[in-house]
Amino acid sequence: MNSRLLLVDDHTLFRTGLRLIVQDHPRVGAIAEAGSIAEACALRQADTDLILLDIQMPGMSGLDGLHLLRHACPKARIVLVSASVAPDAIHEARACGADGFLPKSANAEDILHVISCALSGEPCFPLNSGHGAHSGASRGPDTPSLTARQLDVLTLLCTGKPNKVIARDMGLSENTVRVHVAAIFAQLGVNSRSAALLAAQRLGLSTPPAHDPL
Repeated sequence: MNSRLLLVDDHTLFRTGLRLIVQDHPRVGAIAEAGSIAEACALRQADTDLILLDIQMPGMSGLDGLHLLRHACPKARIVLVSASVAPDAIHEARACGADGFLPKSANAEDILHVISCALSGEPCFPLNSGHGAHSGASRGPDTPSLTARQLDVLTLLCTGKPNKVIARDMGLSENTVRVHVAAIFAQLGVNSRSAALLAAQRLGLSTPPAHDPL
């Protein structure tokens, strides 16, 4: 059964762009929109499954209004959307009881991935946000903030697979993989695959590939 989404953001243009992305998700059905917490609560959509809620809004912010939306949409998972990816912002989102955190700088593929995680009941926070399935609680403060999809690419990259094979295995275009690899290199501060492998192992993001016995 298709899920019902609610987009809450005071910028109409951003809501429109987000809607164009999320409507392509295979599990998404009806999509409602609201420009404020009050407008969202007035919709009385108790059967909403997922809310993408902007943090910074005039009047009542997403953080302050989260508990009101919990009451209005009791079955909904709520992912906070923010222009900031600072650890403090992510920690505050967790502390307020959000089910996930989505930076506005995320690309379409990562947005769809977060929706999949949220609808499946999984936590969806950036890697270095504290704890959860896609977090780095046991890692140090210098751990790069890689998305879940970038971690998947990094795992395959560390096995020695070329972009073409990674693209095939993940069902992505080769150009998309190249973009992810470039972002991974930038986050790790490296410029080669071998250096990325060493950095990933040092940070605990990957394990050395097993060697076949002679």
